[in-house]
Amino acid sequence: MGSAVQKPDTAITETLPPGLPTTLKRPEEKAIRSFKPWMIGNDTIATLLDNGWSLGICCRHCPRTLEMKVEEIEARFGAYRGLRLVDLLPKLTCGEPKGCGSTDMVLFPWKEKPSLARPKVEKDPPPELPF
Repeated sequence: MGSAVQKPDTAITETLPPGLPTTLKRPEEKAIRSFKPWMIGNDTIATLLDNGWSLGICCRHCPRTLEMKVEEIEARFGAYRGLRLVDLLPKLTCGEPKGCGSTDMVLFPWKEKPSLARPKVEKDPPPELPF
């Protein structure tokens, strides 16, 4: 059986608001195909905002992937803190002109993992010895 989904290798994750950096990668197609709305649980807009999580949004019919950053979630949905993500899901569409117009979307809370590298601490120069 063929799949309407194109190769995800060509997909680039967009961000909302546009231009912000992201490390979010599109999940494997198997995970996208097996997504069920109940998997979101009872997370709400408030859950995202309170935890500093972004919202990953993938279209099942094209390779489009979005990361909605906390700032954008606050701007668009801040007044709806009690809105459950499972209730938001049917309202999402893969917007044109970049998307295909499908309403068959997958979403998931997402947070960038902190770097394992330790931040470089600048040391004060040693005090000069009086000679």
